[in-house]
Amino acid sequence: MQQLNEFERKGWIKFEFDQHLEHWAKTANSEINLKLRNKEFLQNGLTCQGTWFVGVEALENDPDGSLNGVPLRGPFKSLMESYKTRTLHLAQVSIIFQGYPKPRGQESQSSFNFRLKRDAAHVDGLIAETPGGPRRLKEPHAYVLGIPINQAPENASPMVVWEGSHHLMSSAFKKFFLNQNLSEWENLDIREIYFETRKEVFRKCKRIVLHANVGESYMIHRHCLHGISPWDPKNVSFSEGRKIVYFRPELEKLADWPNLR
Repeated sequence: MQQLNEFERKGWIKFEFDQHLEHWAKTANSEINLKLRNKEFLQNGLTCQGTWFVGVEALENDPDGSLNGVPLRGPFKSLMESYKTRTLHLAQVSIIFQGYPKPRGQESQSSFNFRLKRDAAHVDGLIAETPGGPRRLKEPHAYVLGIPINQAPENASPMVVWEGSHHLMSSAFKKFFLNQNLSEWENLDIREIYFETRKEVFRKCKRIVLHANVGESYMIHRHCLHGISPWDPKNVSFSEGRKIVYFRPELEKLADWPNLR
């Protein structure tokens, strides 16, 4: 109950070290390191001029999160199980390298500036299929679970969150989807209210740096604005890259997505 109260109040929670999770994280790191030896696999996942390996579905975990027989266990379990979700997807392994960020693909100068100065702050699941195009709810996640799998310096592009932003976002989303046909939700362009609320978040909410070590983890509310901070140029001796596994299971019921719970 205390975990849930903290999570619902702040929009994020960091979990303490757990030896079972440390074992899982080391297993995940070994698996991804083997896959990264394949140069084609590595190159296909790189963006931002080689400073970010996106790693969508890069980890071949089971639907319950177990990996090579190692179960996914940790202090986040009870909070995870409080949500009615689909089974866990193949996890993302996001790897940030020295020099991040660099411009991504055909990213405009204004978009790159937002990545550089505002950490590319976003709410997951609101997808724009073309740069600057309509943004729609395509992935109704329940939460974001982050699990570091290698020991990285604190200034190696840690996660950042805007504490309490989920309250503002949830309120805006509920108003937007109110009285809309559920079957049409995924086709609605949410850009205007999303961008306006994001500006409000920047004005009102505190930016929190969320670094975690191997064996630790964190969960972010699905409506909490978050992003990746730039790599500190003073950190020049960590060539391995900062690796974090992310799980974002989708809700069983789409209608639950705009709600705080």
